[in-house]
Amino acid sequence: MVNPGPALLSDLRRPWLWKGSAISAALALGLTGMLLVAGTSEAGADSPGLSALLLEAVIPLVLTVSAVFGSFSFTADYRAGSFNRRVLLFQRRPAFLGRALSTAAAALFAGAVIGLAFGFSAAVLKVAGTLSPLLVLAFAGTAAMGALWGFALGSLLRNHLVSLFAVPLSVALPGLLPDLSEPVTTFFFPVLAADWAKQAAVNIPASGAFCGAAGWLVLVAAAAFTVFVKRDLV
Repeated sequence: MVNPGPALLSDLRRPWLWKGSAISAALALGLTGMLLVAGTSEAGADSPGLSALLLEAVIPLVLTVSAVFGSFSFTADYRAGSFNRRVLLFQRRPAFLGRALSTAAAALFAGAVIGLAFGFSAAVLKVAGTLSPLLVLAFAGTAAMGALWGFALGSLLRNHLVSLFAVPLSVALPGLLPDLSEPVTTFFFPVLAADWAKQAAVNIPASGAFCGAAGWLVLVAAAAFTVFVKRDLV
């Protein structure tokens, strides 16, 4: 039986984990602030539907930034060789699961901070309603899902620089497909995760989108875990 507890506790004490999540949160907050300022200056604070448009733009942004953070959580240590030492200390399965869980936990916290900042700023600028726990939950869940997605892809790619381009591309891919493929794009992970977050933020049940996104995460994470257990670490 795999016990990731010791590896998870060790990972949660890593300074880079929280520094990386803080950097990703700061990047997302900076870009979100630019969107808020641009939206209110061009459309006006009282424009109908502005809050929905801002949410439509910010959720994929948080998903992308979190995915990059998740991929770097694996590839940075793998490139430096420190992840190999963790495998020697905790064995493969606990090391992988501990890193994945700690990455998701850090992203969850960063997403909650982003959600709080977005809700507070939107309320102050009067482009949305009052700050709600559901809004914070939507951002936190989006960040956690994005981090797990990026971590799984990063463990499969293993190359730090390749992940920097491939992981954001995997999140943006549905939007790059032709319009004729629009019905197909609704089944992609980024679309499902974003749909769940946007609906959850306004208290609309979205169990189908959540189950679809969770199914993608389970599939990709299981593939990454299987490959990691059997693949050479060199």
